[in-house]
Amino acid sequence: MEYVLAAMFAAGGTLFVVLGYANFVAERRKRAEWAAVEGTVIDFSEQAGDKGKTLYAPIYRYTHDGLEYTATSKVASRPPDFRVGDPIAILVNPAQTNESDVAGGTGLLSAVMIGMGLLAIALGLLFGWAAYTGRLT
Repeated sequence: MEYVLAAMFAAGGTLFVVLGYANFVAERRKRAEWAAVEGTVIDFSEQAGDKGKTLYAPIYRYTHDGLEYTATSKVASRPPDFRVGDPIAILVNPAQTNESDVAGGTGLLSAVMIGMGLLAIALGLLFGWAAYTGRLT
């Protein structure tokens, strides 16, 4: 049973490390290939968060290649990170200019995922070592 627990921690940790790294690589690629433009926060979309708390995702407007677009951020916070009228850094997909994303922010998510994965792998190795040496009873 102890070996199963060790394997589960190691496998789960490995999955977190791989997903965190993939997220990091995708974000770097997006920053390198997508166009950086400045948008303006025009409103907020209210979303349900944990424990019934309301989160606020900025709705922003930006112009690219002479066309104006409106989009809602995929990231929401409480309290809002912006105020209506604030400038906001946007990345725009040059191949599909109606596809955009708020610049920045996911580096922390990637780091947290990788850190949690490494911790889970370490716990899995610790459980495996303790089971192997008989120190886990």
